[in-house]
Amino acid sequence: MTEVLWDAVPPSGPGDASARLPAAARKVVEAVRAGSAGRLFPPVLRPGEDGTLAHHRFPAGDTDAAVLAAALATPRFAPLAALLDSLDAWCRAAAARHGGLLAPGLPDVTDGALFGPLVAECFTACAAGAPYDAAGQCARWTAFLDLFLRRLARDAAGPWFDRPSLRLPVTGVEAQDGETHNGRRRVLRVRLGGGGSVAYKPRPAGGEPLFLAPDDSVFALLNALPPASGAVRLPVLRCTPGSGPDGREYTWQEWLEPPAQWGVIRRSPASRLYGTRLGRRQARRFWHRAGAFAAAAFRFGLADLGEGNVLAGTRPGEREPLLHPVDLEVFLTPLRRLYDTGLVADTAAGDHHHPGLEDRARWCTVDGPVAHFAERPGGGLRLVRRRRPCARAGTRTVVADTGGRTGYGPYLPAFLRGMFDAWTLMSRHHDTVRAFLDRAARDRYVRVLLKPTAAYTEVLADRLTGTGDGAEAAAGDGAEAAAGTGPGSGARASFGPAETAQLDGLDVPYFLRPASGGPLLCAGPPHTPVPAGPHPGWPPSPAVRDERGRDLSGLGVALRDAAEYAYDTVGPRTLHGEGVLVRLTDRHTGEVRFDWPEAGRRITYAWDRDAVRVRAEPLVRPAPAPDVRRRLLRVDRVDAALRARWVASGFTDEDTEERLRTLTSAAMHWLRGVVERHGWPGRALVGPAAADAACRLVQHAEGPLAFPRECLRLVERAARDGDLPWRQVAYVTDALRVREGRPQLYGTKFRMREGELEPCPMEQPDLVDERRRDLGMEPLARYAARLRRRYRPQAP
Repeated sequence: MTEVLWDAVPPSGPGDASARLPAAARKVVEAVRAGSAGRLFPPVLRPGEDGTLAHHRFPAGDTDAAVLAAALATPRFAPLAALLDSLDAWCRAAAARHGGLLAPGLPDVTDGALFGPLVAECFTACAAGAPYDAAGQCARWTAFLDLFLRRLARDAAGPWFDRPSLRLPVTGVEAQDGETHNGRRRVLRVRLGGGGSVAYKPRPAGGEPLFLAPDDSVFALLNALPPASGAVRLPVLRCTPGSGPDGREYTWQEWLEPPAQWGVIRRSPASRLYGTRLGRRQARRFWHRAGAFAAAAFRFGLADLGEGNVLAGTRPGEREPLLHPVDLEVFLTPLRRLYDTGLVADTAAGDHHHPGLEDRARWCTVDGPVAHFAERPGGGLRLVRRRRPCARAGTRTVVADTGGRTGYGPYLPAFLRGMFDAWTLMSRHHDTVRAFLDRAARDRYVRVLLKPTAAYTEVLADRLTGTGDGAEAAAGDGAEAAAGTGPGSGARASFGPAETAQLDGLDVPYFLRPASGGPLLCAGPPHTPVPAGPHPGWPPSPAVRDERGRDLSGLGVALRDAAEYAYDTVGPRTLHGEGVLVRLTDRHTGEVRFDWPEAGRRITYAWDRDAVRVRAEPLVRPAPAPDVRRRLLRVDRVDAALRARWVASGFTDEDTEERLRTLTSAAMHWLRGVVERHGWPGRALVGPAAADAACRLVQHAEGPLAFPRECLRLVERAARDGDLPWRQVAYVTDALRVREGRPQLYGTKFRMREGELEPCPMEQPDLVDERRRDLGMEPLARYAARLRRRYRPQAP
């Protein structure tokens, strides 16, 4: 049912209500008329894809201006008119106080980027007839902005702002949507005269400098350590606490822009959804690094990493995007599952489907206004409470490849390998990391989420719109209620006095603890102790700080959760790559095997619904055989030269054809002896180039099939062991099938037909690209085009 909060038609009488408005309200109405008011009022939404509401426009033009002017002239909206007058007066005073800090024309009451959240909120409450302390809210908002400007003036002369892109003056300030806390404070995007932007984060819980700073942080430390089982690259961002006596109460952080690899990842006749689009190789690297971050998040108890709190982006000077956590307030939390980080979703447990590692390009988003305008059929505007999800035009959490595949499921071996490589690194250097945390976490704070944020925001929305059932009665502040684990932890929760006091100010309740442990505190300053707890679920957890990640067993449950989340994309299947073998039997049963050559071990994790088991066994690699490598490469060079001559003749040079046959026959006889002495000549024995040459030799072989079939079995085993790329299995398989008169599986073998290269007959051609994709190969059409360019017949 649509909840109509306010209904207005264009005024039909003579005259313009703007003339009866106070000066600030008139300025705002004129900005609406000119189309420059932006976010000052709720947006106009229309039905979108999949039951969503899509952004259509903000109020603009003569008709909307007339409707809003008529409203502002009524007693119902008198609090809003007074609010605008107060904001206008503050703007003039701020411009006079901070003339050298702010560009001309800043700030201005018509600036929807800065004042939109407050003005739209006040408009909604007035329209709904809900109680709203406009004077108090304006005082808190302007006090927040005054504090921000004083801090910026103090810090802008420091070394963190010494980059040319961050030079003054301020050219724009944008108040971010979402929750407010500690006196209606919000994250601000600050645009500067040098063209750069920074985020101002006015909250004391700052995990970003602890984990993300490029020069002295946990992730920077791990990036600088020598790899244990594979290269690890964790995300970093420029960030710093403020200066002065209140420097621990706020943070400056570089603004992360969308990557250059930005494009359409979903389309319909009426809509486009934009996101990060990567080529296959780039996607494999991205997901390996994302896996490393997921393992680090689980190891260090980083939580609340859903949509909006992790972003795919590219830092200045970098070409490839990474997944960056941009909101790290909750850390050192005793997480039991990878799901608890917010990076993956456990829908069976009621998680929303917008985790930080979204696997589908959905139209909907978790964000949206409390209320919105709908256009009336006969003209005018109708304000209604939003009950359906909003559509998004772009997403920073969905990453797709150029083949249209989204999420890490298509790259599961790379993702799991990234988790393993990060975990072995953290395990090997556990004491070093723990000592760093002991030092760097001093005098820092960690946020404690007593309840899910949605439990608070729903109540605040009810208060603004005068809707809901009012089920926010105060409760005791015992540990169960405070931790959000009791019967009051749902969307209609009961709140303790400390929560209620903050909700009364229209803030999301904000609590914190020293990162070294201590009492639960309300945000301040001064930070006021709350008579509750301690609860074992609150961060910081000494066990997470001191013990988690000490050995390899702790990674098992996170691997299981990562594979389980990807199951809908992957299905029951065996996947290979990155020195990894993944077998998924069903959603809750599977195993993953990691080759760890540096340690001479093979580590296998196997799981079912109830348990995860880990085992280690020796990883046996043959000693290199340089004589075998040299001969394989020599045979391959001669074969390539003869084959090029044969192709140039249009396959008519019988002498060259006979020499090829003789070369191949002798080389296969020699290869049989190599296999008997050494086993298959894979990368460990002869190096990558010679290992590929051995596979090409088998493809070109003629005569009896018994030994080539044995070679295929050995090639498959080598690929499973990570000693050969899986594409060589495709080449040898197709070569043998064509020789046997059977259709090929992977489309690697071509024949000349009427002067044009075409694939030899294929089994189930519609599945060929899927088979190729499973082995990490490019689509058949792209492969065929390359071959035709390479072997284009010579003009007579």
